Amino acid sequence: MTPLERMTRVYDRALLSSNYRKLYDDSGYFNYGYWRGNPKTQREACDALVDRLAGLSGVKSGRILDVACGPGGTTKRLTRFFAPENITAINVSEAQLAAGRQRAPGCTFLKMDATALDFPDEHFDAVFCVEAAHHFNTRDQFFREAFRVLKPGGPLVLTDMLPAAFTRPWSEYLHLPLANRLPDLTTFGKHLEQAGFTDVRVEDATDVCLGGFRRYLARWPETERKQGRMSLPVSLLYSPGYRAFAAYFGAITKVYLIASARKPVPEAV
Repeated sequence: MTPLERMTRVYDRALLSSNYRKLYDDSGYFNYGYWRGNPKTQREACDALVDRLAGLSGVKSGRILDVACGPGGTTKRLTRFFAPENITAINVSEAQLAAGRQRAPGCTFLKMDATALDFPDEHFDAVFCVEAAHHFNTRDQFFREAFRVLKPGGPLVLTDMLPAAFTRPWSEYLHLPLANRLPDLTTFGKHLEQAGFTDVRVEDATDVCLGGFRRYLARWPETERKQGRMSLPVSLLYSPGYRAFAAYFGAITKVYLIASARKPVPEAV
């Protein structure tokens, strides 16, 4: 089994778990969310993250590409901003694509590697990617492909993580190619520029995204108990595990970022 196949299998299994579905309110999201404004649930935080990216894009219409769409939560939210028939979502998991097709009817879902996009040059008006580029082999190749398929003036808008330093075996197990290991946000921005992008903006969103998620995750069993959706014994049983999960996510992620960049428009001759 290749590292990519192993990672896909891990995600597919996680997305089938009942606790995942409860945590995300069966929304099809699988990200940390955006916690500014005090959203009440994980789903609301994930909605807020997509809304933030849609606002950063500055795009109001046209063809949209949702890269690494998961089970379609982001794709469905994007239909609030763009016509479903103009949204294409890609992923390497057939199971997640099938879930996406049910969740966001009218959108196009295709099995495709983000580093080898099977689309013509200058085909999309915007490209979105939520919490996935650190897994791509490589992130730089994805940047080049996104640049190629974007129309002049089109934005790439994404969230991503700079993982903590791992040994090679652990990096391979998590499918975190060593080439994607970058030291800081400035270097991340330079890699976007090297792919040809301009108007590059990279924001440290570690606390507002990862921090908010960790705080919510650590107290989720207690929140479920207070809402009458979990008994006291079960919440007491789950609480240590969820606090450990929250600590784990903090340990593996050095920086969480939100980035936007634009394909330049050629100067008129």
